[in-house]
Amino acid sequence: MPDVPGALLGGPHDEPDHASSRLNRGLAHYTSGMAEPATDSRAGDDAPLFDPIAVDRAYLQERARRRARIERSRAQRRASLRFWLVLLGLIAVSVLLTLTIWHEVQRLFGL
Repeated sequence: MPDVPGALLGGPHDEPDHASSRLNRGLAHYTSGMAEPATDSRAGDDAPLFDPIAVDRAYLQERARRRARIERSRAQRRASLRFWLVLLGLIAVSVLLTLTIWHEVQRLFGL
């Protein structure tokens, strides 16, 4: 095979076998240059280091989290208070019912 760049593409006058023909065509499209490093687009201009919209969004989200946390703790306290009030009411009703039954038993059987 001659050492000319066109020979890598395989012309009509040169018919090598199919495997080396495919290999040569693949080499014709290969570039051995290295990739260039990415440039820092913010280096030249005065771009802010943070996104003000993202900061505002994070601030609002944190306020919402704090508000939800406070509301959960208030709801827990109210639920605890309701539980103890209902329990106290049930105990009062059961004591009242017990005393009433005891009084009726004494009246009926003359104890």
